[in-house]
Amino acid sequence: MDEMTNDFSREMLQMGIVSYKEQETLWDIGRKCARTIGVATAGAGFVYGSGAGAVAVPGVGAVPGAIVGLLGGLVAGTAACTAVNVRHRNELRKFLDEQ
Repeated sequence: MDEMTNDFSREMLQMGIVSYKEQETLWDIGRKCARTIGVATAGAGFVYGSGAGAVAVPGVGAVPGAIVGLLGGLVAGTAACTAVNVRHRNELRKFLDEQ
């Protein structure tokens, strides 16, 4: 079976993958991504930043490099995961519209 059937399309809509009413909001996706990918990249950023010493942040002062790396990793990981999830949903909508 090489093509998508109507049953598959209906199952995707019922699961809420494409349906607007049951779709996760961007905030929900961001929270889930922060807990999964964001935490992992925060750990890597912490280790990477720990060798940097202190970083001068305007308005705050000197912040340990490990903390800057941790926050940077958390933000970068969360943003990347959220972008992939949002992009994936748009591709699924296009795929189903073609059927």
